[in-house]
Amino acid sequence: MLNLLEIYKREIGFTKKKFGQHFLTSKQFIDMIADSLVSAKCGQVVEIGPGCGVLTHAMLEKGAKVTAVEIDEELADFLPRYLFIYKGFKIIHSDFMKITENDLPEGKIAFAGNLPYNVSVDILMHCTNFFHKIEKMTFMFQKEVADRINAKPNCKEYTSLSVITDYFFTKKKLRDISGGQFWPNTKVRSTVLEFYPKERHFEAEKEKLFLTMVKSSFMLKRKTLHNNLKAYETHEAAMERAGLASNIRGEQMELSDFIRLFEEMNV
Repeated sequence: MLNLLEIYKREIGFTKKKFGQHFLTSKQFIDMIADSLVSAKCGQVVEIGPGCGVLTHAMLEKGAKVTAVEIDEELADFLPRYLFIYKGFKIIHSDFMKITENDLPEGKIAFAGNLPYNVSVDILMHCTNFFHKIEKMTFMFQKEVADRINAKPNCKEYTSLSVITDYFFTKKKLRDISGGQFWPNTKVRSTVLEFYPKERHFEAEKEKLFLTMVKSSFMLKRKTLHNNLKAYETHEAAMERAGLASNIRGEQMELSDFIRLFEEMNV
C-alpha cells in the first residue's frame, strides 16, 4: 500500500510554515473526506493544496479523477512521481487564487482540500467565481473559521461570512478533528464542512452590490444596522418597509432579512 506521508518524510522530511502545511495522518478521516466526494458521484475533483497527497491518493483509489492545485514547487514535483500510475490524476503548479475557469476540468466539479488556514476564507470565496461548475465542496478549516461559517444569528461567531456563505450554499458539518491527527501536530482543532450550491437570488451585478451591503452591515461591531448603513441614502425607509426595527443589528438578521432589505433599498 502506497504510504505517501512516510515517503514524504523520508525524501523531504519537513513542512513549510509559509504555506501553512499540516498533513492529515488519520486514515479514518482521510477516507471519510474521500468517501463524501466519491459517494456523491463527484467524478471530477479539484483538490486545493494536496500536500503530500494522502487525500489525493485515497480519492484516486476510490475511482475519482483528481486535478490537484499545488503552490509548493517541491510538492508539485513530488506527487506525479508516485501518482503517475493513475490516469485520472493531473497536477497544476499554481497559487489557487490565480486559477481561472480555463484551468479547470470541463463540466461539473467538486472542490476539496485541507485549506491553509491563513487564506482559507479567500480560497472559499474564490471558489464562488466558478459557482456554475460546482457539484459540491468538502473543505477542512480551522475550527474557529468553520464556526463563523456555520454560525446562526444572535451568537458571537455570526458575521458577514456566515451570511455570504449562506447565500451561496447549504452547509453541513461532518466533524471536528483534533490537532493530534496531523503531522506536524498542531494545537489548533479543525472542522470538515460540506457545501452544496443553492439557487442564487440575484443576477451578477445586483449580487455584488448585495454582498457589499452585507459586509457593510457588520463593519462596526456593536453598532446598529442603521449606523453601519449610513452610506446608503435609502436605508432608513428601506428598513421600515422591510419590517426591521430601527435598533436592529446585523448579527440579529437572517439571510432572508438581508435579501428583503436590499430589495427595498433599490440599490
